[in-house]
Amino acid sequence: MKKYLRRSLMVVLLMVLPFNILACNKDNNVSVSDTEIEITPIAENIETIDLEERENDTDTDSELVYKSSKTLAENIDILNNILETKYGKSLTPSTAEDYEKAGQSDWTLVLEDNKVGIDTSTWKFDYDSNSDDSKYMDAILTTFIFFCGEEMGNSLWSLTGDLLDGGADETQYGFKHDGGQVVYKNGNVAAYEPGNNKSTIYIWLTPSEY
Repeated sequence: MKKYLRRSLMVVLLMVLPFNILACNKDNNVSVSDTEIEITPIAENIETIDLEERENDTDTDSELVYKSSKTLAENIDILNNILETKYGKSLTPSTAEDYEKAGQSDWTLVLEDNKVGIDTSTWKFDYDSNSDDSKYMDAILTTFIFFCGEEMGNSLWSLTGDLLDGGADETQYGFKHDGGQVVYKNGNVAAYEPGNNKSTIYIWLTPSEY
């Protein structure tokens, strides 16, 4: 049975980052002679082209980037395919209500309107590169990068870890406060918000558009 860290340091998040605005603002050869008509087969060529198109689609869908041309559900499928390949496990989408009723657990992506969230109370502090916990933390980092872009995703992941570990100056990670929001230097924002369960604090992301 996995043990989740629920530290009193969660209070630091509420004191340092009291955000209510939730966002993370991201297409036959026909040769004719005098005596006969020779038709060059095209079936093989079509098959080759189709294969190349499928491979290109696959390559595109394996990119670690949110695609605004696809729905949120389609993007989550793309993300989960990446996570399955890299870590052997994927995130389970859930509403905040169902998540809290079922009990807190890692490998869950909480959905609310057009936002996606991670419960920071499942954050792991003891990082071992060979452990299941480290795979989960790496999966969170991959998720942040997918929805927010590489630079902001890395910064947000590091900031959250340090906040939970005792506090941090968000300006050192490229963030600043603006009207109750924590704004990254590219103009996108992120927010931390407590859930109905007192030990639950979500970090909410709204996908950046690329």
